[in-house]
Amino acid sequence: MKNIDFKTLCFAVVIFAISPIIGYAQECNAVLFMKKGAILDYTDYNKNGKKKSTTRHETIDISGTGNTIDAIIEATVNDKKNKTPFSTQYKANCNNGLFSVDMLRFFSLDKLSEQNQENLKLEIDGDVLEFPTNSDIGDQLDDGYISIKLNNQGFTLITMTFNILNRKIVGEETITTPAGSFKCQKVTFDFKSKFGIIKINGSGVEWYHDNVVVVRSESYNKKGKLIGYHELTGIR
Repeated sequence: MKNIDFKTLCFAVVIFAISPIIGYAQECNAVLFMKKGAILDYTDYNKNGKKKSTTRHETIDISGTGNTIDAIIEATVNDKKNKTPFSTQYKANCNNGLFSVDMLRFFSLDKLSEQNQENLKLEIDGDVLEFPTNSDIGDQLDDGYISIKLNNQGFTLITMTFNILNRKIVGEETITTPAGSFKCQKVTFDFKSKFGIIKINGSGVEWYHDNVVVVRSESYNKKGKLIGYHELTGIR
């Protein structure tokens, strides 16, 4: 369990999962996220295609050698509501081509940046998601869980939980975004979230280029209607 202090923070659960890292049989340092200074830019849109925010994911630290490497990635959100960008960090790991990523990565970071409050603290307890090498169509991927408590001066104001379930590789498609055209694996999943007494359930679809970088992610409510989406818009 760990404590993270945030200057800006909102009462929100994930809208959709953003960019897990899937590994396959290759060198750890051949993967973009495992190179210090690597940057991926994403843009978030509402259900009507209107731009909401942008998020930059930059690998700020690398440790380890050979086929065992740890990375610290800083995600910085810029939206229309906050003049000061919101930043947080998460970890990724590669061990002989098997990748894992903190479940914190799956929260909607633009939602976490919406509310400015002082003296707030997040107490986080959660899994890392692992992705097997040589994954293929029809493979079932692991579930994931995270619990986040919003604390103020030692008191818990609210508890948020989030589950990712039934992740499965269902096909291959070519996806085009402002960052280019990419041949991708298509992954579907369900999610269950709870914010205090409020429950939100839904499903999602994600597309991964070379099983490594998310190119597009979509989320749907329990009736199957699109909630919003985000996509890769820049590689630096």
